[in-house]
Amino acid sequence: MERITKQDDSGAWIIPPEQNQAAAARLAAFENAYERLMARQGEIGAKMEALKAQGKQKTAQFRELFGEKLMNQNTLALWETYGVR
Repeated sequence: MERITKQDDSGAWIIPPEQNQAAAARLAAFENAYERLMARQGEIGAKMEALKAQGKQKTAQFRELFGEKLMNQNTLALWETYGVR
């Protein structure tokens, strides 16, 4: 990935004017990914609750959902570490 932002001498992050459109597009892509990831976490939670209610916590489907939920939580934690969440 080619970096768009630059750090100036004071340590502040800047976007060169010729990169404004590219920076906006990349930010929009991130925001879309974040919104989708959060929506997916909600979907997974609902599916897992339905499976729990049926006593199906030991099924492959439940375990796959659990694994996906953990991976998503890891991604969100990483984003939070870098202050982008």
